[in-house]
Amino acid sequence: MIRPKELLTAALLFVLSPLASAGVVAVPASLKSPLSVPAVAISGLSAVVPAPASNAVPSLSPSLIPLPAALVPTRGLAAASLPQTPEPLQAARALNNFWDGLGIPALELEEPAAVAVPLAGIADEPLGAGERLAPWLETDDAKIVAAIDRAVSLARDTRAGRRALDAAEKTLAAEGRGLPVLVLDLGRNYGEYDYLRKNMRLHAALFKKGREAELAGTIVHELTHVAQHGLGIPSNALEMEIEAHLQDLEMLEELGVKPPKGTFARQALDLLAEGPDKFIELIQAAVPGSLFLGGSSLEDLEDQLEEDLADQRRRAKRSKTAAGLVPVIERDLARLRTPEGAAAYRAFSKRVLALLRRRAKNDKSRP
Repeated sequence: MIRPKELLTAALLFVLSPLASAGVVAVPASLKSPLSVPAVAISGLSAVVPAPASNAVPSLSPSLIPLPAALVPTRGLAAASLPQTPEPLQAARALNNFWDGLGIPALELEEPAAVAVPLAGIADEPLGAGERLAPWLETDDAKIVAAIDRAVSLARDTRAGRRALDAAEKTLAAEGRGLPVLVLDLGRNYGEYDYLRKNMRLHAALFKKGREAELAGTIVHELTHVAQHGLGIPSNALEMEIEAHLQDLEMLEELGVKPPKGTFARQALDLLAEGPDKFIELIQAAVPGSLFLGGSSLEDLEDQLEEDLADQRRRAKRSKTAAGLVPVIERDLARLRTPEGAAAYRAFSKRVLALLRRRAKNDKSRP
């Protein structure tokens, strides 16, 4: 398990949507110089997409945080805007992050071409209220509704997509709520599930024509986190991110889509073929400081949560994010100390790591 203190700051670097708000599960996009970006206008939408909320945690330029040469984030959206100073660590603490790209100097990277997937028979116009494929994904913009319906239809053509959609729908129904969807300029991130504000944020660029597979994959990734947060396991467990990435990769494989070179998804796929340990190291580098039962004892994880809780309590008076995280960490710690909570996390970790071993074995056997 990777837990060096000096890597903790790097947690700010990775998010699907602006990590700006702790409690977010994010999917990153790509990086390109110069690092400046105006508000993003979505093709076919009438309004300019607003910037992320100020309390969301934005991804940071890799130049701000020294990382091993092989762990340099490489893929950000061409229009990505990156802050010049790090945000407080607590802003990224509860994020299940997915940043997009390793191994290529950031300033040399070009945005990979979008992967187009035919959507035969799916109309551009939004479906009626009674016809929507996932009406619990809530938004008032008809164009966004139509795009989400097309992406959901694409995802439902795969076993991985159906699994994620059904699990998220079941979780939301049990909690008696829908899932608001916000479309924003998320910098280098594709999307985020903010489990403090109970919404999903998607990058405006994913709504451009030809990016249906990326939108579908981002939705599947984030909805996997929705279901995970209903399982009673620690809110920043590394196993959550491992499972979400495996779901995303499985869905793309079922669609016959191979992630473009230079993307995080492609490097995750390549490292998966090298074995579970390599894949875990990649995810740990993306979300340092996450709890990981696969590499620690429950006692060690309790100590880690106690330290985290003490830190957030110190920050709570001057940070809304920290104040929101305090009760989350308190619940995580209290639950983990019960026989039921400990058993739930053990079972989840065991299941995810078994899935990882199977996927790694299958990928390694492929030519």
